[in-house]
Amino acid sequence: MTTTPTRSRRRGWRIFWILFLLAGVAAGAYYVLVARTQAGPPAVNVVAEPVTQGRFVREVTGSGVIEAERERALAFQTGGTIDQMLVEEGDVVQEDALLARLDDAELQRSLASTRASLASARADLTRTLAQQDADALDTENAVAQASDRLANARADLRDREATVTRIERLLDLGATSRNELQTARDAVAATERAVEQAELSLAAAERRRDNQVSLAEASRASAEANVARLETDLANLEARLADTELRAPFTGVVATLTAEEGDVVGTQAIIQIANPSVLRIRASFDENRASELAVGMPADVVPDADTRLRFPATVERLSPVAAREGGTAQVDAILRFDPDVAETFRDDGQVVRPGYTVTVRVRVAEIDEALLVPLEALTATEEGDAASVLYGVTPEPVEEGPVTRGTARRIPVTPLETNPTVAALEPGASGVNAGDWIIVVGVDAVKDGATVTFPPVEP
Repeated sequence: MTTTPTRSRRRGWRIFWILFLLAGVAAGAYYVLVARTQAGPPAVNVVAEPVTQGRFVREVTGSGVIEAERERALAFQTGGTIDQMLVEEGDVVQEDALLARLDDAELQRSLASTRASLASARADLTRTLAQQDADALDTENAVAQASDRLANARADLRDREATVTRIERLLDLGATSRNELQTARDAVAATERAVEQAELSLAAAERRRDNQVSLAEASRASAEANVARLETDLANLEARLADTELRAPFTGVVATLTAEEGDVVGTQAIIQIANPSVLRIRASFDENRASELAVGMPADVVPDADTRLRFPATVERLSPVAAREGGTAQVDAILRFDPDVAETFRDDGQVVRPGYTVTVRVRVAEIDEALLVPLEALTATEEGDAASVLYGVTPEPVEEGPVTRGTARRIPVTPLETNPTVAALEPGASGVNAGDWIIVVGVDAVKDGATVTFPPVEP
């Protein structure tokens, strides 16, 4: 009975402390709620960095290979066995120098036989022409003699006819006899027969002459045709003999050699010759970017073997058609090194050589002085004339130490140019100046006037 009051008192204290704790919790919650209401929305965590000013470049990149401007793959025009290989890789050769020769023994035999036959045919033609000249002289003499005999016979006939006329007059005067007249007339008849015979002889001589001329022409034509055929055969053999030789088309260096003496080859290329004193670049560009290229654009050529090197070049020619490779198309371009660089190559041919692979960066857009803004700082917009917006940061003043808080400021801008990493803004005309701080990470969570926090930056 004596423990009842003690227990009641303990229960009362326990209830008191429970109510006291509940009151404290309620007071603390009220205090936090009031503090948050007075502080406004929470600050947004972002990353900010200053705007820089400098040179802007937009490039189109392609892959290529360095090649000699004068380069030729050489092959025999006919197949055979290589009898002589007169050069090795790296040899410097002069224009028209003999590089290699096929086995030409059989051709040489055919050539010798044809030359002998041609010499014989030419001798036969000479003899034929000489004989024809002699025969022509004989036939002309025969015609001339027959013509002389005919002329004499006709003259004799005229004389005898005149004698008959004179005797007939004398007979009318009784100064001669009829027997003498008959004798004169018989002489005229005999002379007429002699004229007819002379005419037949002349006609026969002329026919022989004409026949001789026709035969001579046919014989001469045959002999000349034989000579012409053999000359053609000789020319063909000499051409085939020339085809057994490989000669340098220009002064250069033997770049590659894929055959040696004793190899049987066809008409495939076995020697590559190049003139490395004048180099150029053949590069390929993806069809999606090739439309930005134009003749005369500057470029940098970076050898894959040493990416520290950069050689200036210029686009000289663009292919009018694209080449399909798999599912994409490539546009080829020819670029020429700047003259000063080309002169350096001539002085030291070890820097680059034909066949080196390179990366070509063509500068399709350049601005000497521009504000450079990372692309991730820009957000596309359709408001007004601006194409994009970015957010600047007005830092909260601090007495000392780095700045970590500020207020976001919405700035509409229109980039002059963009490349895959930065946008170029016009200095002084975009609402942004070099050195101003802009938000580059966390842009999507920021609104105009929002409070932002960022990694410490020195004021």
